Amino acid sequence: MIVKDKYFQIVDEVLKNDFSGKIAIDATIGNGHDTLKLLEVVGENGFVYGFDIQEMAINNTEKIISKKYNNYKLFLESHENIDLIESCDLIIYNLGYLPGSDKNKMTLAKSTLISLGKALKILNDKGIIIVVSYLGHENSKEEREAVDEFMKNINQKEFKVEKREFYNQKHNPPITYLIEKIGE
Repeated sequence: MIVKDKYFQIVDEVLKNDFSGKIAIDATIGNGHDTLKLLEVVGENGFVYGFDIQEMAINNTEKIISKKYNNYKLFLESHENIDLIESCDLIIYNLGYLPGSDKNKMTLAKSTLISLGKALKILNDKGIIIVVSYLGHENSKEEREAVDEFMKNINQKEFKVEKREFYNQKHNPPITYLIEKIGE
């Protein structure tokens, strides 16, 4: 299928590129599904870092990745602290809240913009950032508008930015942004 109807199909399309041996970051690990995908694509010679502010997210992620992988490190930290990592090749964000948990704990525009600013600085040439933005939770509209404005103002001489939306879907489908650092 050429035209996608689910955000994870867009993510999976990006992850089909060769990230073997690369460094990846799951900026909002949630239940660990993207962390697992990142570990699969970087392979045993790569490394994955994960960030989340909720201990439940760290524990859920550990459960699904620790039996098969050891090339990762999870931080009980906000994605705002993404610059704990000096450089990387691939970053993914799923903005919003941890499904099945306290909906009052969510990503917010201020910390997300700080994180994205830092992510641009640590991204290696030809690196990719994937941002999935959801509506439907408190503060989500403010966050999405802020992220959208941020994306419009990224330096086009350094980065390519793409926005993918599902126009004819009900129930506030997510928007997926792709950022690629232009390299030599």
